[in-house]
Amino acid sequence: MSRLGFGIVGTGFIAGVIADAIVQSTKAKLIAVSSRRLENASSFAAKRQGVAAVQGFESLLTRADIDAVYIATPTAAKEEIALAAIAAGKQVLVDKPFDGQASVVRMTKAAAAKGVAFMDATHFVHHPRNAAIRAATPAKIGAPRSLHTAFYFPFSDRGNIRFDPKQEPMTALGDMAWYSMRAVVEYLRPEGQITKVVTVAQRDAETAAIVRASGLIAFEGGQVSTFDIGYTASTILMDLQLLGTTGVIGMDDFVLDWTNSFAFKNPDIKTGYTHRTAMATRKDITFVSTPASTAQEVVMIDNFADLSASGNATQRANYAAASLKTQEYLDALWAAAGA
Repeated sequence: MSRLGFGIVGTGFIAGVIADAIVQSTKAKLIAVSSRRLENASSFAAKRQGVAAVQGFESLLTRADIDAVYIATPTAAKEEIALAAIAAGKQVLVDKPFDGQASVVRMTKAAAAKGVAFMDATHFVHHPRNAAIRAATPAKIGAPRSLHTAFYFPFSDRGNIRFDPKQEPMTALGDMAWYSMRAVVEYLRPEGQITKVVTVAQRDAETAAIVRASGLIAFEGGQVSTFDIGYTASTILMDLQLLGTTGVIGMDDFVLDWTNSFAFKNPDIKTGYTHRTAMATRKDITFVSTPASTAQEVVMIDNFADLSASGNATQRANYAAASLKTQEYLDALWAAAGA
């Protein structure tokens, strides 16, 4: 199979992470990068051999050697670029979050009609641990009933788009709670409609950006998820506890594994999850190892290349459905925050 030719729209930090993942992938290759300012694209491309710099996403989409586009722009610009890429027949991988569920509906419907793949760029769902937990859940913890997640990292740069509600309307809620809501989709798998949502948000006095939020979301089937996210704890925190009817599964690195993600390289820390049941004490907790030889962001690129090449309508629909549900739950949190 020939490698999937990628173009990237955007030159920020996360664009660099995915550019490096594409370079490491055995199923994709990085062709070009675009920015509104050519000098930004040129600086980005200069760090990566053989990558062309292009001014404007429109010029990128005219290239015949680009099969797929990764969109790493502020949220406010994503849909326009994604729809243009889809119309041009390009496969689309789009960074999270999105400007509401209606935006995701428009993009996923357009992609399906054009016969191209649409995937949101959430890394952790591509780690082998994700599939391992989903498969082990019935035997280890029975029926999932509640989920708690906490995701913090220290951040206070008001010049960053994370503090700009015009470019990132949900600010920290969109940036961080996306992962909590995706964990709801992946692990809690709730039944029925949302029945209750509570979001308590702390806003930055200068920019009005959300910098911390805590809350709860509940569903008709009785499943409940609580979450804490933000920039204000002065530490990295990525905790998850999934409680079922017969036990508990836990992780302390559910977003970016300590072992081999772009942010952490600790080969002495095993990747996996904990399991406890009955009257187990701390010494009785079982650690289940789920090793991966490839970083999760690289696996994501490989999976996206496979999805693009296969044309598998069911797999594409499943990825789209996960994006839609995640954004639906995020929108509910946003509304409860008094948006």
